[in-house]
Amino acid sequence: MAEEMRSLYLIAGTDQAKIDATRARLRARAQEEGGVVALEVFEPSEGRGAPDHEALLAAIPAISLTESRRYLLADGVERWRERQQEAVAAALAGLPPDLTVVLIARAKAPSKLARAVRAAQGEVHEFEAPKAKDMPRALIAEAKRLGFKLDQVGARGLVERMGANPTRLAQELERLALWAGPEGEVSGADLDQMVADTAQTAVWSLSDALLERDPVRALKIGERLIDQGENLTSLVYGLASRLRSALAAAAQLEEGVPAKQVESSLAMHPYAARQLLARVRHVELGDLRGAIEALADLEVCSRGGAEYGDKLALTLALRRAAGPA
Repeated sequence: MAEEMRSLYLIAGTDQAKIDATRARLRARAQEEGGVVALEVFEPSEGRGAPDHEALLAAIPAISLTESRRYLLADGVERWRERQQEAVAAALAGLPPDLTVVLIARAKAPSKLARAVRAAQGEVHEFEAPKAKDMPRALIAEAKRLGFKLDQVGARGLVERMGANPTRLAQELERLALWAGPEGEVSGADLDQMVADTAQTAVWSLSDALLERDPVRALKIGERLIDQGENLTSLVYGLASRLRSALAAAAQLEEGVPAKQVESSLAMHPYAARQLLARVRHVELGDLRGAIEALADLEVCSRGGAEYGDKLALTLALRRAAGPA
């Protein structure tokens, strides 16, 4: 953040990693200046709806209880309706001198708010995520900023393995920076050992936690995947597919079918099949069926069948699927 803070900022765009980094810097600055009470955040509950514009409006004229500057941050303002934007835009014209208001739009900046911010001598910053074809070049530049060198093959490999989600790629670059060290280098050949949590590996780790009835590990993995930007529908599909294979294998074992025959009946690599059988030997069929039912309900939620967001829906499903802690 700038040395001298303005009273008003609008941060917008599709590059979620840069937006999140800007928000983190604002939080750190506010807490350094005035502690945790210096920053008040308004954002959608569980990722649904819009930030409470009325609460934001009520907080603008509030009297500070400390000598430090106050910060108000509204995240998700692109979800505000026209009348909500109008009400906030009108209030931005006369902000108290000890206050900084930061509006975050995780999409194109709403024109009404952008005009109001500029009219009030505020700043508008737009961070657009690079297109997929431009992402490797952007990763190389960001790696340089982080203090290490990423070659062309490595940059392309990252995008191929992890997709073009800026947040997930930014997190991976930070891990690679720690691995490489200052002035270090990461090549395409290094990625096989360093890149963590491809979608398939992550789904298998999560399904293993469910098969082992380990809710704590399952929740930790699941929440990390959602935070990384994994698509909930894809996660459900991968988990359900593996759990159905586990149920088929467990049912055959219970009927007395030899393990070798069960392994060969599974549509997967022999090593993976052996690993799956080792895990299902101690799992009750009823527990497996219950886990699959929980994922079926989660799929309904992922298609708009719930009032809460993906992260909470996944958390509730995993708790149900893995059993009590």
